[in-house]
Amino acid sequence: MRDFDFNPTRREVQRDPYPFYRRLRDAAPVCWIPALKAFGLFRYEDCRNAFLHPESYSARDFIAQAFGELDPVPETPCLIAMDPPEHTPLRKLAGTAFVPSVTRALEPRITAIVHGLLDEIMARGRSFDFVRDFAAYVPVSVTAELMGVDSSQRENFKIWTADLLNAANRASLPPAEIERIRASVAELRAYLERVILERRRAPANDFISHLVTAQADGDMLSALQVLSIAVITHFGGSETPSHLISSALIALSHTPGALAAVRSDPTLADNAIEETLRYWSPVNLVFQTAAHDITLRGISIPAGSYVLSYIGSANRDERQFPEPDRFELGRDARSHLSFAHGPHYCPGASLGKRMGAIALNAVLERMPEIRLLGDEIDWLPSLWIRGARRLPVAF
Repeated sequence: MRDFDFNPTRREVQRDPYPFYRRLRDAAPVCWIPALKAFGLFRYEDCRNAFLHPESYSARDFIAQAFGELDPVPETPCLIAMDPPEHTPLRKLAGTAFVPSVTRALEPRITAIVHGLLDEIMARGRSFDFVRDFAAYVPVSVTAELMGVDSSQRENFKIWTADLLNAANRASLPPAEIERIRASVAELRAYLERVILERRRAPANDFISHLVTAQADGDMLSALQVLSIAVITHFGGSETPSHLISSALIALSHTPGALAAVRSDPTLADNAIEETLRYWSPVNLVFQTAAHDITLRGISIPAGSYVLSYIGSANRDERQFPEPDRFELGRDARSHLSFAHGPHYCPGASLGKRMGAIALNAVLERMPEIRLLGDEIDWLPSLWIRGARRLPVAF
């Protein structure tokens, strides 16, 4: 495959990128992508290696590439866009808010939130949009609970999340939409600044309070660092689990044997979530920058070049996963790269997976006859995120 044959901005590719990935892994595993002015890495080994070696593949431009001038906190480097050694102490401080006791304590609230949403849906009728009415609200509500956000603001949090995601498409958006997103981002920042100030005055048992009071080796986070971590946690914790939940239902619905197995044994929901993460990673790629000249598989990547590690392709690499285009409930998929790897491994990974399993089990328990309405999935028009835009179902 020649470089110019792969254009991830095309709708055809966004609907089903996996045949393109397969050909690229074989013919051009390191590929210049003219449409994105970046190099793409498509094999598991190369993507994993890039995550493990930030001294070569830097995260420094991640936020600039993702949000650009719409970055909510441009005054301080974001944790996700820092490399060791500067990244290490900040990650250690942020990690204190993701200790197992905090996430375990959330499980009863996750269960209550999920069943509360299902109560509302089931009271309205026998069909609904699984994405818009359920999957999108579960992680937004849980993340808001984690951060100690007032329940009256959770609809706003859903809007702010969608706008942050859309910032990645800013080059193709009209000026009026850019300004609307800018105003939305400002609202998110202003709200979180008020919450942080309140927690400094009176800490509670929530994520922002843990950040405000966190100490490691005598260091504490500044107000701007707390704000930056809160923003990226809100974004990552609200957006990707939503697609994980809906994609798990799609994958199981397309694999009747697996669906029947999870219905009869709820403990298999954990397997379903792990395999969904491999099969349809909610995050399709990660933005990186070549810290120096790199030669990989005979291709020269000049220093300063943008490099995209295609998680969606790595997780389907037949060199790592046998029959990778099959959704297999019994597969050990834990080596997938959907939460990255190495220094930037997602600290909220365990919470996201538990959230997905709890939501999936509740749906299958409460709606044993749930089924998709229609054969075609309306996938998001995004080169970054993999998920359904809407998903009509009936129960």
